[in-house]
Amino acid sequence: MGFTLYDIVKGGTPDYAGMSQAQEQQRQQAITQGTQKINQAFSGFTPSFYQQRAQAYQDFALPQLSQQYQTNRNQIGFGLANRGLLSSSAGTKQWNDLGKAMGQAKQTIADTGIAQSQALQQQVQNQESTLLNQLYQSADPAGAGQQATQTAANYAAPSVYQPLGNLLGSVANQYYLSQLINTYRPTGSSPQVGGPPSYYSGMGGLPNQPAYGY
Repeated sequence: MGFTLYDIVKGGTPDYAGMSQAQEQQRQQAITQGTQKINQAFSGFTPSFYQQRAQAYQDFALPQLSQQYQTNRNQIGFGLANRGLLSSSAGTKQWNDLGKAMGQAKQTIADTGIAQSQALQQQVQNQESTLLNQLYQSADPAGAGQQATQTAANYAAPSVYQPLGNLLGSVANQYYLSQLINTYRPTGSSPQVGGPPSYYSGMGGLPNQPAYGY
């Protein structure tokens, strides 16, 4: 009841200070209730949640990287074997480059997963702060709780990732490989006749070469 209406109905001098204090107490109680609802809605966003999100990206990306590795490994082995360079210094360098690129690609994937989880954490924290500020202005615990629940559910939904780009492109560059082979090809040598041996079909097939699986 507004102060003026209170004067008309009740007459006399109302306790404005008491009424104001009672309204503020109600407002603070509403804010407290709304804050509890918001905190409850966002309670699942723990450090473990963000660690799982980082791991989820690795679980998504590493199998794709493994496929890239197998494809590039077979291509490199085919080119070297077809020129009789599997045991040459050129071949050793190419295998080392592929292994180094594989290690760097794995680290890139791990870093990307962490960066994405950190970005998500910042978004969640910002949204939670926004909802708390809105609650302070509106003192509407029911509305704040409903909005917090919907927002938290959206952030908790599984992420959708883009397909992995070619992280081994530097060693898969056929021009580079061709130049390397031509540089180290023995004088007067000729390519081997026929296709590559059957051991190029899998990760562990190339003789005496490490398998950089995921």
